[in-house]
Amino acid sequence: MVLDYQIYRGYVPEDKCDYIVENYINHSKWSKNAHNIQKGSLYTEILEIFSPLIPYKFIENRIHITKYSPGKYLRDHLDGYSTLTTVCDISDGYIGGRFIFNRDTYVKLNKGDVLVFDGSQLIHGVEKVTEGTRLSLNIWTLPIEKPSKLL
Repeated sequence: MVLDYQIYRGYVPEDKCDYIVENYINHSKWSKNAHNIQKGSLYTEILEIFSPLIPYKFIENRIHITKYSPGKYLRDHLDGYSTLTTVCDISDGYIGGRFIFNRDTYVKLNKGDVLVFDGSQLIHGVEKVTEGTRLSLNIWTLPIEKPSKLL
C-alpha cells in the first residue's frame, strides 16, 4: 500500500507552538480526551497558520488539542468526519508517542512538525507515550467542493 501523506518539518515556529500551548485552555472546552478549540481569536489564528497546507477550499469540522500523558495512546482508526487531517506536534521533551500509519510506519514528530493526510482513507494512530507529555494540535477538514486530488 502506498502511504499518501505530507510532512512539513518545522512548519510552525517554536514560539508559535508555545503561544498555542499557553493559550489553548482559555479558548477551549474539554471533551473526552481533548480540548476543542472554540471559535474566536485563537481558532482564527490557527486556521491562518494551517490553511496554506490545505489544497482546497474547506470547512473545518473541528480543531482540538489532544494531551497524551505517560501510558496514553491513540488506537488505529480512520476519521469518519474528515477528508484531510492535519496534525501538529506543539510540545517536546516526551518519549514514545510516535505517529503510526497502517500499523507499521512510524513517524517521529518534533515540536512544530506537521502531518497532512487523508484521515478517512489512511489508518493512523499514536503509540503509547512512556515519559513526558505530548500535545498534538489536530484539524479535521472537508472540502467545500470535491477536489480532484487531495495530496
